[in-house]
Amino acid sequence: MSVAMLRYRWSLFFGTFLALLLGVAVLSGSLSLWAAAQPRVPDALAGAPIIVAAPRFDPPEGGFPTYRPWSDAELDRLTTALAAVPGIAAAVPDRPFYVQRLVDGAPVGDPRDSLHSGRTWAGAEAQHHALRAGAAPARDGDVVVDAALGVPVGATLPVVTAAGPATWTVTGTTDRPGFYVADATAAALSGGARFIALSLTPRADASDVAARLPAVLGELGGVLTGDARGAAEPERDRGTRWIGAQLIIATVFVGTFVAIFVVASTCAFAVSQRRRELALLRAVGATPGQVRRLLLGEALLVALAAGVPGALLGAALAPLLRGPFIATGLEPTGFEVGFTWWAPAVALAVGLVVAVLGVWLSARRAGKVPPLDALRVAAAEPRPMTLSRWLTGGALLLLGAGLAGLLPSSTAEQKPTLVLVSAMVLLVAAALLAPVIVVPVVRLVTWPARRGATGLLVREGARVSARRVAGTAAPVLAAVGFAVLLVGTYQTANEAVGIEDTAKIPELAVAARSDASPGLSEAATQAQPGRSELPSTVYLASGRPVDATGTKVDGLTAAPSLGWTAGDTVPLRFADGVVLPVPVAAVSSDLAEDSVQLPRDLVRTHDPAALTDVVHLAGDFVPSPGAERMTSRRYVEREAAEEGDLIQLFLTVLLGISVGYTALAVANTLLMATNARRPEFLTLSRAGATTGQTARVVVSEALLAVLVGSMLGLAVAVPALFEARAGLQDEIGAAVTLVMPWGTLAAVVGACGVLAAVAAALPLRRGTARPSPMV
Repeated sequence: MSVAMLRYRWSLFFGTFLALLLGVAVLSGSLSLWAAAQPRVPDALAGAPIIVAAPRFDPPEGGFPTYRPWSDAELDRLTTALAAVPGIAAAVPDRPFYVQRLVDGAPVGDPRDSLHSGRTWAGAEAQHHALRAGAAPARDGDVVVDAALGVPVGATLPVVTAAGPATWTVTGTTDRPGFYVADATAAALSGGARFIALSLTPRADASDVAARLPAVLGELGGVLTGDARGAAEPERDRGTRWIGAQLIIATVFVGTFVAIFVVASTCAFAVSQRRRELALLRAVGATPGQVRRLLLGEALLVALAAGVPGALLGAALAPLLRGPFIATGLEPTGFEVGFTWWAPAVALAVGLVVAVLGVWLSARRAGKVPPLDALRVAAAEPRPMTLSRWLTGGALLLLGAGLAGLLPSSTAEQKPTLVLVSAMVLLVAAALLAPVIVVPVVRLVTWPARRGATGLLVREGARVSARRVAGTAAPVLAAVGFAVLLVGTYQTANEAVGIEDTAKIPELAVAARSDASPGLSEAATQAQPGRSELPSTVYLASGRPVDATGTKVDGLTAAPSLGWTAGDTVPLRFADGVVLPVPVAAVSSDLAEDSVQLPRDLVRTHDPAALTDVVHLAGDFVPSPGAERMTSRRYVEREAAEEGDLIQLFLTVLLGISVGYTALAVANTLLMATNARRPEFLTLSRAGATTGQTARVVVSEALLAVLVGSMLGLAVAVPALFEARAGLQDEIGAAVTLVMPWGTLAAVVGACGVLAAVAAALPLRRGTARPSPMV
């Protein structure tokens, strides 16, 4: 019977079909991207079946694991012991370092990839990378380069490294990207090694060799095989993947939430439109359980019909996003998207669950339709609110208010999550309680037009059809609420970042890295007159990493959170793996949590790969490769803009999903409502109303529903926005201006209004509501 009803009433299910098709496609594509965004083995180590990793530290609060570097003595001992293990042909430390080619004195190439584009040729040989021409690098200044660069063997190659500009001689070319140098050159330009690539003899079994290694390594390392070798991916690439994963997760979360929201509101309205039809079924003997099973069966059939093509569509379109994800910095170079069988399968299963959840409450209510409702003639809704809707809406209202009440006592890190979750709960509560709120709001809004014929019809029609108005207002409510909250919070946070960061940079001019460079070399930094800080990392005895800054101090200055006192001596492992006992000269609350300051020369000695971010000028700027002069304000804005571009992309995707679903729900609801009101329009025609007057009534009602939804969305989002601002003020300790996103609000409301007007008037223009003598 469900199949027959779908054929007969297909127009009622078209909106649900489209919502599920798009939702499953978004979910399938997002899961495919998420699967591809998992850590991958770096190309330079992909040929090694086994990788030995340095001792690992897992943060107790969660986050990325870190690997503290080996010292040269530890590394020599390990490589000697590993080379003696049966089945191992070579054990080569991985020593990536920063290098960029200079063209006309300026660095070229991807600045992100350049941080680890330098490698040892010994490592490349161990993984069977062959020379295309020339010879291997034998001494300092020799390099093997990618043949695609077009630099012939014997030519000189200007480059810049963390030490500064240099001129290398090309001794050979290969088919692999990167710059390959002698071991001594790599050791001088890189930090300490954290991974050792093992190549095996021809007949060796990787699993057998891996099983022997723990006894050899002891506490000095662990074994990585298979997909676990992705842990050797550079930390910055891992962080980039994490950013991309957050967008994917947010897309899945918001897309699923809005899909359930839209499907539920669409199904609820469709069931209310079919109330008389369902009453007829009850009158001819259908039980409440049969009616519920009918509606659930219809939903599952629609979900299958929409989910299968949606799942395949999303999986097919996901690879097209590879380029944009890399270009926007959401994924590192080398990101590839393939077909993952479980992604469309999970998306299809979620689509089925969303369909069932969306129709469940409506099906329960439909099963209770009295058979006598088949005789009902009046179009009024005597009971727009059911007991379950009252209870659910009230419970969510209390829950959202309770979460908002926790904000004053929460930490700065907890507040953004609490604000978002409480706002989402309150949005759902407002949608459930909308039929109650619609009548007083409609009376208030239509009060000035109550004496005109059109105003009176709109006013009274909305009053007696509160559920219809609420069905149109609910998706608008969600779109407006999301838009105001997300965009408003982002723009307000931007103001806060500007206030906080500018206060840290009192100088009028700075020398900063150019857009083509990841940082300033030591030569470029030393050439500038002014103050600079050299970022690095040191490791405690437990392996825990601590942010370190090399600056003009005489000894170690520590943050109070580390628990040290002046006069203590602490053993610190530096970036090159060397462990030194360092006395604590001072403890300062001005430092960031869990950070230290060290003499700059000490940091540079033990971290030859470190790059400086900015020099605060105290004199004239000296042109240097990779350096650019700018004002302090411009520097702050640029650094914030890099994060802002990613956040803006997040907002665009999330709002696109939200507004897209809203458009679908509004159009579907109004098309169904207008088609179902043919008898009402016939009565208006017989009473003397023209087609234009009828169209004005229908369009006015649609715009009224959009206005009501916008007002409810603002009622939830604006208080949440004030709470978000309060959290930012607590975090930075300064007043923050609340930014109301008027442009976004106008665009969302305007788009909803135009769409609602077109969807309401379209059936009239097509003639579906045109009176007919035979009606």
